[in-house]
Amino acid sequence: LRRMEEADLIILGEKKTYRDSLADSNFLPTAPPPLTAAQTAVFNEISAAMNNGAAHTFLLHGVTGSGKTEIYLRAIEIALMKGKNALFLVPEIALTPQTVRRVAGRFPGQVAVVHSGLTETERYDTWRRAREGLLQIIVGARSALYTPLQNIGVIILDEEHDARYKQSPPLLPPYYDSRHVGEAIAARDNAIELLGSATPDVETMFRADRKEITRLALPNRIMGHRQRISEQAQEAGVCTQYSAADDEALTIELPSVQIVDMRAELRTGNTRIFSRVLHEELEKTLARGEQAILFLNRRGQATYVFCRDCGYVVRCPRCDTPLTYHRHGQALRCHRCDHAEPEPEICPRCHSRRIKYFGAGTQQVEQAVIETFPRARILRWDADTASTQASHDAILQRFMHRQADVLIGTQMIAKGLDLPMVTLVGVVSADVGLNLPDFRAGERTFQVLTQVAGRAGRGLLGGQVILQTYAPEHYAIQAAARHDYEAFYNREIAYRREIAYPPFRHLIRILFRYPSETQAKAEAERAANVIRKQMEKLKMTGTELIGPAPCFFTRESDMVRWHLLLRGPNPLPAVQGISVPQGWYVDVNPLEVL
Repeated sequence: LRRMEEADLIILGEKKTYRDSLADSNFLPTAPPPLTAAQTAVFNEISAAMNNGAAHTFLLHGVTGSGKTEIYLRAIEIALMKGKNALFLVPEIALTPQTVRRVAGRFPGQVAVVHSGLTETERYDTWRRAREGLLQIIVGARSALYTPLQNIGVIILDEEHDARYKQSPPLLPPYYDSRHVGEAIAARDNAIELLGSATPDVETMFRADRKEITRLALPNRIMGHRQRISEQAQEAGVCTQYSAADDEALTIELPSVQIVDMRAELRTGNTRIFSRVLHEELEKTLARGEQAILFLNRRGQATYVFCRDCGYVVRCPRCDTPLTYHRHGQALRCHRCDHAEPEPEICPRCHSRRIKYFGAGTQQVEQAVIETFPRARILRWDADTASTQASHDAILQRFMHRQADVLIGTQMIAKGLDLPMVTLVGVVSADVGLNLPDFRAGERTFQVLTQVAGRAGRGLLGGQVILQTYAPEHYAIQAAARHDYEAFYNREIAYRREIAYPPFRHLIRILFRYPSETQAKAEAERAANVIRKQMEKLKMTGTELIGPAPCFFTRESDMVRWHLLLRGPNPLPAVQGISVPQGWYVDVNPLEVL
């Protein structure tokens, strides 16, 4: 080669090539649809702020299916027209493929992806391309905030209420909230931050009430414009007389929600997973050739395994939490540390063979559907069936292309998915997490129920939601059944005010993780003594020290966990300057206290 180069027959040189996770993907180009009147009003405010050139944070509060994504895309378009770049964040990897399709279809060749599912080389090359100014739009999870994208014009956090936007212990520090980091980056670059959700975080809404950020409302659900409605009608095999002009869109009501009291079902002798009404509606849905979603916020086959003679519960030796039975592999698995062991044949305590599998997980729901509706085509979407972006996307694509009739899943199916052929959503158990000792338990329950209910009735065929619960009177469940965020927020904010928790006070949580109970307790008490002395020295009468005490989940991955809480108007001075040794984790404004 060198001799050929010397003879001027070839030219030798180097060229940079970048590994790109989207290089082999083909995205169908899409044109922007006309905006509705409500979307136009919202977009005008955002456009004015972007033209003004000053940093601003908006809360885009729109019901499920109200067209929030189109507002995001229009904001990105303005940023690009001004020669600026855009960050588009989603809370979890499962939502990335659909978001990428929407964004890359509108802005072909200008999008890159950042999340934990990429290889290290793909992430590194994306980082290099961003630093060298070769990228304009980044789509990804919370870590995408730290991509060296310069001159940002808009930062979007879709589903802003999701707890995954917070980096929390025991992950490595820094512990940050993506909403606050995004706001700081927007201030640095004179950009706007868009926080979008159908169920905004209570603290975000409180900021909007105090005019710290601007709330924009999209109160109506959009079924689509003429072309999309015609396509849906053809796919569904129904006739429609709708012939609106291209600049008009049809809005529809949110799906009706029926609450089923499972206590009453038990009193009538129904001990099955499905209530009679859910069974009947699922049967009708399948007979019509439509699609259904069954939601259960718990994977696996059974919640826990116990001995019917002595009551022994099989627990994780590393976390002390009940192990969940998984039919696949016939193993018991811990959902906190992933410890696995074979299913027991006899009780290790009393040697009885009367082993009982109690509760229902996604695998058991799947088995119940197979037994009841053997002709139904079933997909299960949870952490056991999808662990990579490709597997998430494969399941979603199969369901979108109607290669399955029933989708069974956990939280990853509860938000962000637009599936017009889904006419029935069944919430198998609405109570998971409702009674946990965490002041946000009611809020989390309301959010996930409202979000999963929003998957139904997004097309011409309409839809309904069956919500099974043992606590039908709970205010979070009642508000979710009515799609009534305002009622929930008013009740929840009054509760927070009464107990003096965020947003009325700030929290600092210090978590202590050590191999032994003695060490964890000793370190927690030592920290509490140091903090009390600091508070006395600074005369911090308005700040309260709560604990120390064992965590609700006391053991995790062979580590014992204790914690303490500081609550007050500004508890930071109580911990500033204190040495933080290995095993202590300081989390400012934690999103959970379990």
